[in-house]
Amino acid sequence: MSFDLYVWHESESITADDARIKLERWADGQPDVFDAHSRVPALRAALLEMFPPLENLSIDDIDDLGVWSYTPEPSDYVLAISCVWSRADEVGSAVLRLAAEHGLVCYEPGFHVLNPNAPGYAPPFTLSSAVSPTVPDPDDKRLDWTVRRLSAGDFYAVLERADGWYAQVGYGRSAGVPTGTYALEHREGSAERHFRTETTDVVEAVRFFQEFRAGTDEWRRRHVWRPLG
Repeated sequence: MSFDLYVWHESESITADDARIKLERWADGQPDVFDAHSRVPALRAALLEMFPPLENLSIDDIDDLGVWSYTPEPSDYVLAISCVWSRADEVGSAVLRLAAEHGLVCYEPGFHVLNPNAPGYAPPFTLSSAVSPTVPDPDDKRLDWTVRRLSAGDFYAVLERADGWYAQVGYGRSAGVPTGTYALEHREGSAERHFRTETTDVVEAVRFFQEFRAGTDEWRRRHVWRPLG
């Protein structure tokens, strides 16, 4: 099983749906989908300095140093990146950071998430956690995955709206609750509008994020919220 990402340059902002359509056209052999840009091979070079090509590794080193399902092919247009699933977090974080540094877009087809890094785009929601890079426009699948993987080492996730209002899910003792418990928080501007509750139900924690992003108020009525601060 592999983890796949695609990186290229855009001069204008695009959506995740735009990115998927472009990749489908490219896979069908349409040559004019992407424009050449010097930052694409530059990112590849930086990435291979961090994670060496498979061809440069001995059989003895593959298990420890090999991250690729196949070494990313050289391209001036689009970089197709595929790594082994066990190294997905490490490689994915590196690619997102390098894409931001090089001003490139990065599309993750598995979760249908686009990290735009293109001019003029302001995502309505962004998702971050204690150890993961910021993800713009997270869908329900990404929210579910993020909450379910919270742990002692990655103990909180924040879903922030463009106006600064946010929802937060914390897990376990680092979040001030017992192991197996989720701390749900939301803040609406000032510190006086910061509230918290707890649940032991991970499904409810996921639902809180999903409903906050959808703009519904059901999550308010299902819990007793106490003010913080």
